[in-house]
Amino acid sequence: MTTTLAARGPEDLLAAVPVVLGFRPCDSLVMLTFGGTSFHARLDLPPPDDEAVSEAVQALLAPSITHEVEHVAFVVYSGDAGVARRLAAALVPAFVAHGFGVIGVIRAHDGHWCHVPIRADARESPPAPYDDIHHPFNAQAVVAGLVTLGSREEVRATLAPDAERRARWSGLIDGRPLPGPAEVERARAQVAAWVRSGEQPDDDGAALVLGVVSRVEVRDAALYAVTRDKAVDHLRVWVSLLRGAPDAQVPDTAAVTAFCAWQCGHGALAWCALDRCFDVDPRHRLGACLAECLARAVPPSAWEEVMGDGEPRSHSA
Repeated sequence: MTTTLAARGPEDLLAAVPVVLGFRPCDSLVMLTFGGTSFHARLDLPPPDDEAVSEAVQALLAPSITHEVEHVAFVVYSGDAGVARRLAAALVPAFVAHGFGVIGVIRAHDGHWCHVPIRADARESPPAPYDDIHHPFNAQAVVAGLVTLGSREEVRATLAPDAERRARWSGLIDGRPLPGPAEVERARAQVAAWVRSGEQPDDDGAALVLGVVSRVEVRDAALYAVTRDKAVDHLRVWVSLLRGAPDAQVPDTAAVTAFCAWQCGHGALAWCALDRCFDVDPRHRLGACLAECLARAVPPSAWEEVMGDGEPRSHSA
């Protein structure tokens, strides 16, 4: 579901951040973009050296150029005014030089915000309080069905392994015979049934799907089945499967989960799913492809172009 937020000042920008990210960031650099194919991005605060700051600037500048956005705004979540000033001094000239309108740079910390100066001899504006919890944007997000969590760690926790479920499913998977074509087709039908019914994966069905998820045709079929209007339902199923997946099935299950999250517009959740994928298999091909899409701020609608002729192009081997 798409939610339009009309920001008219710093308090609105600060209230928009947790809505578009899905969580309240800390120790982060956030960029909001406007015009063109707008997107939003968050980076961990870079170390205080010129190379790291330059890399952060390029990481935000490159997709802004690609998507031809018109204006940008930056929010530095930090209690260190020097860190914010250093970032502003690098970001603003770089973006202005490429023709972007820079709305401003804000530093937020402990419920207060201030404008960050660019000139070395200038000072921050006096801190002003803000409330992103009781802001109308938060209510608007609730009505739209969007969930805002307190931190990225809370987002990660929604994908954490369920030890009891993993133990049950692992035993069932180990006891199954080697899958053949019939099991592959049954697995596809099982996922579709869960999506239609809204039910959570049952033990036998989960063992069936996880037992064949490492096969390319199963993963491709899972991606092909996801449509924008049903992406949330697919995400629900794959999150549940990921939480109970044994280690051997985690990379493939996590990659499909990340894909569904990307299609839902939940970039933070997609990154957290990829973290689980790469923890087990740092070179996972589908995971690497999705990571590239997220890093380049490729919009979910690009998947429709990949589908093109109505058949998915295999890329997850």
